Amino acid sequence: MLRIGFGIDTNRGAGSQPVPERETIVAAVDAMVEEGIIAERAGFHSVRVPERHGRTDCYFPGSLQLLTILARETERVAIGAFTMVNTLYHPMLIAEQCAMIDNISRGRLFMAWARGKDYWNVFGVPRERLLGRYLENVRIIEQAYLGERFSFHGDFYDVDDAILSPQPFQQPRFPFWGGGQTPEAIARCGRIAEAWAGDEAPFVHSDWTKTVDSYRESAVAHGKTPFVVMMRSGWVADSFEDAMKEFGNGYIDRLRLRIAARGEFPSFPDFEDPRRITPEAVAEHVVLGSAAQCIERLEFYEEELGVDYITMKFRMPDTSFERTRDQITRFGEEVVSHFHRKDPPTLHPAIPEGVRW
Repeated sequence: MLRIGFGIDTNRGAGSQPVPERETIVAAVDAMVEEGIIAERAGFHSVRVPERHGRTDCYFPGSLQLLTILARETERVAIGAFTMVNTLYHPMLIAEQCAMIDNISRGRLFMAWARGKDYWNVFGVPRERLLGRYLENVRIIEQAYLGERFSFHGDFYDVDDAILSPQPFQQPRFPFWGGGQTPEAIARCGRIAEAWAGDEAPFVHSDWTKTVDSYRESAVAHGKTPFVVMMRSGWVADSFEDAMKEFGNGYIDRLRLRIAARGEFPSFPDFEDPRRITPEAVAEHVVLGSAAQCIERLEFYEEELGVDYITMKFRMPDTSFERTRDQITRFGEEVVSHFHRKDPPTLHPAIPEGVRW
């Protein structure tokens, strides 16, 4: 019962670029909103947006800003963040704004929470005890959605005789998806969320299996049905070679840059040396090629890796908005439709009430 969503990449261009001019900002913002609308039209099940701050290559920093717009501009897709960095905000502000987005969208919201790994310096948030801050934040949001007046005085937040109104459209609340990639964070998703949402990093098959097993055990122990979400980059073309030319080579360049600049994926032996990142090496980690090849790769994730939901991304720093729009439409028509046509509706609690199709 695989469902496929689309992830809007709110970055555009290189990270070292100057602060963008207003005309560039307006054009990029319009294009990103349009991507969400086109994704719905192309048959994707959801539209997910990230959160990034203090970066000149990011044209839409706050996830809630874009989600509010999408709640009005779309009618059928699920909308949600991957991921919202809760620790940057007071939980009552998060609860209030998310409740409104859920009402505007008529019950199509889900949210992936995370304590984050960046941006605290931008907002003046102390780096100490971030896990405690995160867990307290989620606890207050949960309590706010009980619809009763309450007070809370913790180590990080205070709420005094407050009631959240309006409440979310979905009752008792919209689905929570857990973020995080460490073993502790993944296991924690089984306790505090309806799903675990992995990122788009390369994976070692055996390690992925252990990770998913750990999450599933935690979810079952807390009386929940596991739901595994994966994010992948990809591109459908007439052939694998064409997809590499149009998208894959840029993907490889970005991987090499991330490893060289930030030392990412140190536990992934195949990519420790950037020179070993070849088209053959990345083929398992991206959804590239003809429609048949893309479908085969997605079926592998579903059947061999136990994935229930996949979010696709289609833009590298140098990919134009025009090419991205074309790819959203083509991937939807040639790949997404295959799964949504053959599989029955997904009724899992991780799926928002308004989009269980």
